Amino acid sequence: MFYRKKIGHLTKAKNLGKLYITILFILTFLLILFNKTDYLVVNKIKSLSTEVLSPVSGFITSPIKAVTQAVNKINEIRFLQQDNLKLKEEVKRLKKWHILAIKNQRENNAYKKLLNSTTNNINIVKTTTIISQTPDIYAKSIFIKAGMNHGVFEDFAVINERGLVGKVVSSSDNNSRVLLINDQNSSVPVTTMSKKFNAVIKGTADGKYLISSFVKDEKKPKIGDVLLTSGNARVFSSGILVGKVIKISEDGFLALPYVDFNNLEFVQVINIK
Repeated sequence: MFYRKKIGHLTKAKNLGKLYITILFILTFLLILFNKTDYLVVNKIKSLSTEVLSPVSGFITSPIKAVTQAVNKINEIRFLQQDNLKLKEEVKRLKKWHILAIKNQRENNAYKKLLNSTTNNINIVKTTTIISQTPDIYAKSIFIKAGMNHGVFEDFAVINERGLVGKVVSSSDNNSRVLLINDQNSSVPVTTMSKKFNAVIKGTADGKYLISSFVKDEKKPKIGDVLLTSGNARVFSSGILVGKVIKISEDGFLALPYVDFNNLEFVQVINIK
């Protein structure tokens, strides 16, 4: 509606402009005609032209100025919108870089923890990432991005910064399947810090805990004892953290694994030196 009014004013201004030119032409002709004969007449015509044309000129220029100002304002708004879009794109780009930087920092920290967690009697074969985890709730295993091309073979142990994860049960050229220690089919020889106790543990049905499947002699651990790999089976190197004893029964004991199997990201494949 605003622009229609402005266009209407501009049309009127054009019509008045034509009238302005016509009057100017007539007055110019009269000035030429009387220029050399009567100065009084000439001055009268000049005065008359000023009185007539001044309001006409003002009426013409006012809407033109208004329209010009409106157009300039629209251009200014358009430029501001373009700048706003550029700023939004820049913010998106910076957010992506920020997320990537956080991810890289987290990965670096995880790798450092892995390097610091290794013991002297093991050989690090490959540090790698998790590809996927088996969806079956009764089969606790993962697939890692490392295989025979990386020197990874069956029965190699897998750890992370918190302790023992599992062992390799099959390998292809570039990937391997790892059976987790919280699987019911797992079998890990363990001992305590004092090494006065030996047992074999496996995972419970729900995979939340570790339960003793065999206890050597009649000795039992105490609640709170830290379980370590004993190295008796020559698959797992001795001294790797496994879990903590939380319950004692007549048949054995129950332990909580140190590794959080729901949040596995980086692991190391190792073998015994």
